[in-house]
Amino acid sequence: MNAAALLGRLKVDVRGLRPGLGRLSRGRRPRQDGGVSAPKAPRGPMSTSTKALIGAFAALLLALGGVAGWLALNAEETVQAWEAGIPKMQAPVKVAPAPAAPRPPAVAAAPVPSAPPAPQPPPADPAVAAPAAPPAAAPPMAPPMADGPVTLTPAPVPGLVEDSRNGPLPRIAEDGRKPWQVYARPFPAADKRPRIAIVLADMGVSGVTTGNALQKLPPTITLAFVPYAERLDNWVERARTKGHEVMLSVPMEPQTYPRDDPGPNALLTMLAPDRNLERLEWSLGRAVGYVGITSTTGSKFTGNGDAMKPIVDALKARGLMFLDARANLKSVGGALATQAGVPRAFADRVIDRDLSRGAIDDQLKELEAVAKANGSAVGIGSPYPSTIERINLWLTGLADRGFAIAPVSALANLQKQ
Repeated sequence: MNAAALLGRLKVDVRGLRPGLGRLSRGRRPRQDGGVSAPKAPRGPMSTSTKALIGAFAALLLALGGVAGWLALNAEETVQAWEAGIPKMQAPVKVAPAPAAPRPPAVAAAPVPSAPPAPQPPPADPAVAAPAAPPAAAPPMAPPMADGPVTLTPAPVPGLVEDSRNGPLPRIAEDGRKPWQVYARPFPAADKRPRIAIVLADMGVSGVTTGNALQKLPPTITLAFVPYAERLDNWVERARTKGHEVMLSVPMEPQTYPRDDPGPNALLTMLAPDRNLERLEWSLGRAVGYVGITSTTGSKFTGNGDAMKPIVDALKARGLMFLDARANLKSVGGALATQAGVPRAFADRVIDRDLSRGAIDDQLKELEAVAKANGSAVGIGSPYPSTIERINLWLTGLADRGFAIAPVSALANLQKQ
């Protein structure tokens, strides 16, 4: 029991401790009737229980004082003993070593100058002195890949444009630069593999078909746009930004005219040369950045030498290329271009006259055979979904078979007549 509880249980009767001093007098007290009362008997001695409680309280005080003194003298040892009795657990903690300070760079010792080489004695006969060895030739650099990413020259180029009522027309620059060369897709001249060019004509007739072709075709494919297409300048810019070489697919008179209409401002055999030249300028002024023209509809017009010659002369004057699509097997366009010195190419195969997958694959294989035999070949088609699908599949193994896919400008004047 602690001291506070013990003190709480002590009940001291203070009245019992007081002596008989509280009496009014040690004598007799007067009474109300005038008499004197008998003296009160004095109280007896303190009771035994009271004395015991007082003694216990005093003993408790002495004990508390002793404990306080003992703690004052032995407090440190008591705390250590108390802490020793508490269970403890220690967990090892690994401290990462501090990073070592970087070593200062070693200072290279100053080179010790070597003694100058001893002079060599001159040869006995200077005429027979050994000539200096020629420097080792550098290994030849590999030619750039024909199907790699390229950036075409932005159009129009100053000096290559002539303003007219029909719009900006191509022209040869004063320094001799020609549009068909400046706007061409670059191709490595050192690439000696057989070259195959694929031209998809009649682009721009359908916006959906044209957009699908631009999205899915690789930039090595040449695209020919009809001049009457809506937003033609936007289509041509998008194609050239992606890396496609561009031509114009100029409408010309077919054998079935007028039942089959080739389009606005078509070149017709019944018109005078100046009228056809005006229509040609209308087509040429619709866009900028193309290398030349072709036509998939001119089966009648391209077979007429009198009608074709003024057109070929105009192409020469403006520095443009001509691709004979051979819509007519008796076309004279390619031969006239050769005579006039106009850069030209011929379509060897129409790859999608039959739209079945097997037929398109067969025409592409025939292009490989022509290119292997003659060194180059041109295939022409339209942007049909099946044509685009088979072209992409065919291109995946073309390089492994030893052929190079090229823009049509890279085949200018390479094909035999």
